[in-house]
Amino acid sequence: MSESDAKRTGVSTATDASLPTAPTDVQVFSRKSQAYLDDVEAKVKTLSPAAVATRITSLVQEHDRWRATACLNMNPAEGLISTRARVLLASDMATRLTEGLPGDKTYPNYLQNRFIDEIEATIIALVRRQFGARYVEWRPMSNSMANAAVFFALLRPGDSIFVQDMDAGGNYSYQTCGPAGLTQARIATIPAVGKVFEIDVDWVRTCAKKLRPKMIVIGGGKVLFPYPVRELREIADSIGALLVYDAAHVGLLISHGIFQRPLQEGAHVVTLSTHKIMGGPVGGIVLTDDTSIAKAIISRTFPGLMQTRDQNKYAALAVGLAELEHFGTTLARATVANAVAFAAAMAGEGFTVLARDGIYTQTHQCFLDLGHAAQTFDRRCQAVNILASDCSLTGDSARDRRSGMRLATHELTRLGMGVVEMREVAQLIARATRDEADVAAISADVAALISRFPGDAYSLSSADASC
Repeated sequence: MSESDAKRTGVSTATDASLPTAPTDVQVFSRKSQAYLDDVEAKVKTLSPAAVATRITSLVQEHDRWRATACLNMNPAEGLISTRARVLLASDMATRLTEGLPGDKTYPNYLQNRFIDEIEATIIALVRRQFGARYVEWRPMSNSMANAAVFFALLRPGDSIFVQDMDAGGNYSYQTCGPAGLTQARIATIPAVGKVFEIDVDWVRTCAKKLRPKMIVIGGGKVLFPYPVRELREIADSIGALLVYDAAHVGLLISHGIFQRPLQEGAHVVTLSTHKIMGGPVGGIVLTDDTSIAKAIISRTFPGLMQTRDQNKYAALAVGLAELEHFGTTLARATVANAVAFAAAMAGEGFTVLARDGIYTQTHQCFLDLGHAAQTFDRRCQAVNILASDCSLTGDSARDRRSGMRLATHELTRLGMGVVEMREVAQLIARATRDEADVAAISADVAALISRFPGDAYSLSSADASC
């Protein structure tokens, strides 16, 4: 826009002199990341656009082949999606947009939403039935976005909230560096009792009277046993606070009655992931029985946190939920049974497995206390294509000290593995982490185990569509 045009329209223009100057001494990326980016950029400069496309296609194909034929994935943060659901991610819906509520969309107008509206309404119906929830916010792109919707809808700057610390099971979304911090809330971390991420209820009761938090947040990534939801709800009611249960990792177990039922036990809000143990694409969900809370969260999600959204992911989620409707109880029980068997087998191999009163877990995951050997354990497992997740344990004082290892059985269970295979996996891990490990031989044995389970054990294939 010219200077004369600016004067005529009343729009101001910035001269070169008034533009902010980027500081030259600030490291935007970490040094390690910047070095990697520079290396890849140098390679890309030597390639034609066609060669770049070929390289990217090759990377995806190599990744998928490696995952499907060579890897035992025990990372709790990931999970399988069925072939039938995965196909929908590549549909034409991948680039089609939708805004607003099913049956009353704000964009686009008229008939364009008739297909996605039924898909999204189906998601809501299935989630309500499986979780016994009155209201469902189904649109978030991740569990952290689901948590963000809760925080931005229900907190105001200066509100106090209690959250579980990262070392005690919490996640980034309700720490100072995450959405909770962005609301300018005053965050206090709930200490853990013992080694298995249990909540110090006495601390909550005492400090709630002094600090009077607006919200108490429990749950996250390190869940072995049910939380004291009823006790915490009593505390929350005594000070007028809300109780939020982050079920990111245990949605399937909750929905099919294998774990606790936090909404029915008193949580005002439950958030969860649609991937991980749920077997859907990456996404998040918010559940509540409270009308005013639901209205605040749903109106905050759109247009506050997201506007348009791609439709293919919701189609895949609807199929995944239908599969859980059919197989969910059997799958949930098998997953927990496998976790218990695997934890016992790891203890039998000489590893220190976290336990409470001799019980290792009531969920899909278990934790190893490896001390200073955690990083070595992780590297050696990855060398033979066994994928886990290193983590901090209660008592780890520094953020960069991770003495634990987190392993889960939900992906192996979806492949069709049972307690016999869990013992085999424990033996493979024990072999891989010894000083004299034969990496090539163990990798071959890992691939051989995978080859015995090539299909989707818990999915509705086209032939099963009438189930």
